[in-house]
Amino acid sequence: MKPLLALQSSISSLIDLDAVIDYIFERQNPDGGYTFCRWTESNAQDTFYALSILDMLGLQPRNLDKTIDFLRSLQHEDGDFDSIKIAYYVIKSLLMFGEKTLRKPKLVEYLPNLVRNLKSPFIDVEVVSEVESLYMLIDLCVTLNITVDSMEIIDAILGIKNSDGSFGSSRRSRLASTFYALEVLKILNYDVGELTDTLRWVRRYEHPKGGFTSSSEAEPIYLENTYFGLKSLEILNERISYPMETLTFIAKLQNPNGGFRRSIFLGISDFESTYQALSSIKILLSPLGLGWL
Repeated sequence: MKPLLALQSSISSLIDLDAVIDYIFERQNPDGGYTFCRWTESNAQDTFYALSILDMLGLQPRNLDKTIDFLRSLQHEDGDFDSIKIAYYVIKSLLMFGEKTLRKPKLVEYLPNLVRNLKSPFIDVEVVSEVESLYMLIDLCVTLNITVDSMEIIDAILGIKNSDGSFGSSRRSRLASTFYALEVLKILNYDVGELTDTLRWVRRYEHPKGGFTSSSEAEPIYLENTYFGLKSLEILNERISYPMETLTFIAKLQNPNGGFRRSIFLGISDFESTYQALSSIKILLSPLGLGWL
């Protein structure tokens, strides 16, 4: 598939990709890492998103040797990381360039707790979905050829499927949980095409004015709902109903500094929102949307 920059002339009236490039490059620190907030320390998450954005645009990162050294420095001497998320961001970033961690990562030790936490009554308000960390772990294990009990995990994911076809607790973003659940099932070779009730549920939140909502009665406000909705349709290999309207909605979220914010109202740009915006645009330009890529 073509990089987004190949279609710059086609979408230049809506999206300023040159400004996105400047936004990313201006936020690289001397240690090679990145941070969306300038003059603060580099971190794994922003570095992963920055590298992923540059990859989508078809650009080579600057100071790559320093970036690789920074990423490797986030692994402890015993092979562990501070969290499964940091492990994911570091390992996936290194793999983009055919690189590995210096030590064998500890991953499968996380699995039992992550499976148990799927039905935990305790809610961490900073976590968008109870499935997110499990998805990251399974993605890493499969990528690194680490054996996991696929049927146990599939059963655990199907165990949080709701009667309306969605996944996860109503106290979290069910669009996010449904996306991550579908990702896990697909990675483990479950036939997601059988989940017709899930497709119907996702479609309920696709808005004629563009984007996805968290409630069928509301209008689109937040970028992440649109990202999770589009990614879910992509996993299910379903066409987007309102691709041009959704592209226009996302374009409204670009700030003058080139980055994207999460809300149609005022807000600062950040790397995660910029990554979600460009990932969404890529789907919208694919054969599932406008078919320009």
